[in-house]
Parts: sequence; C-alpha cells; structure tokens
Amino acid sequence: MIPDPAVTILWNEGTVGEWGRHYAAIPRSTLPQSFGYASAMAKTRGYVPRLGLIQQGERSIGLVQVLQRHSLKLFRQTHIHRGPLWLGETPAPETAEAVFRLLRREYPNHLFSRVSLLPELPASPEMTAMLERCGFRRIAPGYQTVWLDLSLKPEAIRARFTGPWRKGLRAAEAAGLALDVDPAAQNLPWLVRQDQKQAESKGYRSASGTLIVRLRNALHKAGGVLMVTALAGKEPVAAALLFIHGQAATYQVGWSNEAGRKSNAMRLVLWRAIEELKKRGVTALDLGGINPEDAPGVTEFKLGLGGEAVETLGLFR
Repeated sequence: MIPDPAVTILWNEGTVGEWGRHYAAIPRSTLPQSFGYASAMAKTRGYVPRLGLIQQGERSIGLVQVLQRHSLKLFRQTHIHRGPLWLGETPAPETAEAVFRLLRREYPNHLFSRVSLLPELPASPEMTAMLERCGFRRIAPGYQTVWLDLSLKPEAIRARFTGPWRKGLRAAEAAGLALDVDPAAQNLPWLVRQDQKQAESKGYRSASGTLIVRLRNALHKAGGVLMVTALAGKEPVAAALLFIHGQAATYQVGWSNEAGRKSNAMRLVLWRAIEELKKRGVTALDLGGINPEDAPGVTEFKLGLGGEAVETLGLFR
C-alpha cells in the first residue's frame, strides 16, 4: 500500500486557541490530547507540548498533541497518547499510514529517543500491520474503555442501562441521599485521599494526586471540571470526578464506601453527573477505562450503562 503523499503535519502553527477550536470539533476527543492535560503534565512531570495539525492537501483532517521531556540534554522521552484524533471518520488506510510514517520520521525510537505511542485507532490485525510497516513495534495491549452517547435524551440514555443497573439506580433514588454538585471540585484533595486509601485496600494503582489537582486547575477556568458527591445525612458515601474536554468528558476518579455500596450511591452520582454534563453540551462520556481480567467488577459496572465498549490498537515504541 502506497501512503498518501499529500498528507503533511503542520507543527506549532497558528495559536493555541485555533488548535483548540479544531479539538472542540471532535466528538470523541480524548483527555490526554487536550491542552489542559499538557499544561498539567508540564507542571507535574516536565513535559513540553508540541501541537500538530494534520493536513491532506489544503484540508485539515486531524490533530495530534505530542509531549516531550529532555534529560541531561541528551535523552528525549516522547509521549503520543490517545491520539492522533481525526476531524471526522477514521481516514483511509493509506492516509493513516502516511500520518504514522511522518510521526515515525519525526520521532525515531532509539537509545537516546524513547517513544511511547498509544494511538487512538481501533484494534485490528490490519492496523497493527500498518504501524509495523511504519516502523513501530507493539509492546503492550491497547486501552479499553466504554463510550457513552450523551447526545440522546435522558430517558433514552437511561433506557440503555441494563436491568440490574436501572434497578440499582432506582434503589439509590429511594434511599434518601443528598447530592452535592461541585463545579470547581473544591473538595478534590479529600477525594484524592479517599481514592488513594481505596487503591491501597483493593490493590490497584491510583492516579497521581498532584497530576489530578493540576488537571483540575488547568481545566477549571474553561468550565471543564465536575465533582458530584452523595451524602447520607452529612456523611459522604460516594463521589466522582469528571473532566470536560471539548465535546467529550472523562470519568476520572470514583470512590464509594461500604454504606455507599449498599445504597448503590455511585449509580446516583453518575446519573446526576450525566444530567449535568448534558447541560454543559457534552455529547460523549469516556467512562475511564475497563480491565475485564484484573477489575471485572468495575468493568461490569461500567458496561452496565449500555455504552459502546472499545479497544484501541496497543502501546507501541
């Protein structure tokens, strides 16, 4: 297959605002490709963003945000995670191949240049073969998540929930819980501590508290933060943090204690979050990743919302 020779990537041209308008046109934009994420990664881990606009002839067809960090003026680390993103459908194979050949040429992987590529492409043998032709090597599985369509009316979204999920939601609605909607996530330090304790007790790795707080700080000014907490009396029993980026949002942190699990409080928290996201014009919700092998309970819970389960191609060097 001959790659499309008309494909180019324009690097750091125009303003951040112009690039952001392209990003906002993508229905399923991903959090790691948002400029807010780049800002948080710069302050937390020293990565510097490079913004690319993908062109086919004179037409813009996609974008990519690359994060880079140098050490000892000799070594370079490069992250391209959950991108490139496309302004429309996934392009024709020869067009996608041209894009990844350009990225490989720009970011070779060798002793002094380590590349981590997690492409936002559907898992398939054909796509894997294409990336291998471009010089990338697959080293780990892709990202699995569930996308929820929020463009539907609330009753249609709720109708897609599985029977057990709807039953649990009705039980939570009847439990007399109060809901606190916090558009600035002012109680985020508390939630980060609860999530870290929960991670220790259940044996999973929680996200960096510092990065989460800086993500909140970066996205808050643009209305990109939402935290919802369920309370039994004055006692928090469940809480969720979501980040809004363009037309999409990501369910970032969820916590529930024993009382919250018994009352199905997290179902009520997520339902209230969905209602709030719709008010803000969000049309797609990334439920934050699933792992059927290591976290079957969380996976079943997220699949219960009736969204589209997807798996990306893999992690490549």
